[in-house]
Amino acid sequence: MTNQPALRIGVVGCGYQGAALAAALARIDSLHLVACADPDRAAASRLAATQRDVSTHASVDALLGESEVDAILVATPHHVLAPVTLAALEAGKHVMVEKPIALNAQEAAQIEAVADRTGVCCMSGYSFRYAMAKPVRELVNAGAVGEVQAFSGTIGLPPLNEGWSAYPESGGGPLLYVGSHLVDFILWFLDEPVQVSADVRRRADTGADETSAFRIRFASGALAQGVVTQTAPSFFYSFEILGRQGRITLRGVNFLQYELEVTSQALAAYAQPAVIRPRIWQDNVTMMFVPELIDFARSIHEQRPAPITARDGRRVLQVLDAIGQSGQAGVPVVLSPEAASPVLS
Repeated sequence: MTNQPALRIGVVGCGYQGAALAAALARIDSLHLVACADPDRAAASRLAATQRDVSTHASVDALLGESEVDAILVATPHHVLAPVTLAALEAGKHVMVEKPIALNAQEAAQIEAVADRTGVCCMSGYSFRYAMAKPVRELVNAGAVGEVQAFSGTIGLPPLNEGWSAYPESGGGPLLYVGSHLVDFILWFLDEPVQVSADVRRRADTGADETSAFRIRFASGALAQGVVTQTAPSFFYSFEILGRQGRITLRGVNFLQYELEVTSQALAAYAQPAVIRPRIWQDNVTMMFVPELIDFARSIHEQRPAPITARDGRRVLQVLDAIGQSGQAGVPVVLSPEAASPVLS
């Protein structure tokens, strides 16, 4: 990409995640932040002040009408992700939209359809794939576990008591907030999910999911189970992949600090259980968002699909929708690979 001009980037949503993405842009020569938008003009001004010659706007429509950009990074609350993304795609802009990309699979299917019709690059922002999931993927690709048979995972965070992330109407609750990462992690290693069953306990005050336990059956016969909760004292995650020839366990206490335990009959280096503690990066911006955005830029310059597509985002939401439906109805939900909505069995 060294001979390509820098892409002009607009950021929509100037809160915590938008600021993290802007910090990553500042470290990538091939991307240049030129505009930001947020209905909170103070937030937009704060983000714009971190770099030079950045314009501010009250909405994505204003940004698209008033500023010349090549691509948009969407980092809004969940209920605004799809409308902003669709506006940018219809304007012919490349888009990276933060997970879970929409409120549900139906909205995600609209994003997928418009991205296909307009021919622009649309990337789902699952940054865990560039962080703790990456060494796991490398071990699986090297044959450490053989054919994957089962996956189990737990991810938790402290109670979501205030702001948009607390209320289901705005896409709050841990299933969408962090459970989307867990489901994406599962789908990255297994084939098509065909059935989901779940038990979802909701908070009496906010109505959001509090703790959810779910089970996914895949076309290959593999099984996955997960627990997502907002009752933890601090953020944590734990994943385990079981195969016919080995096992990988990932345990983490934050984005930067985690460890892997590997046992493998296929790789001599792990014939005995081995614990791996990957290097601790400077910060999560360098670790996760810089490589994610570099991949996004390469996809645009090379005119190829994003490494994490809108379809990938829709598949995650299809499973999340099914978890909610199964938890409410108390019966399993059948999934169809291309259907927008799950079906109660």
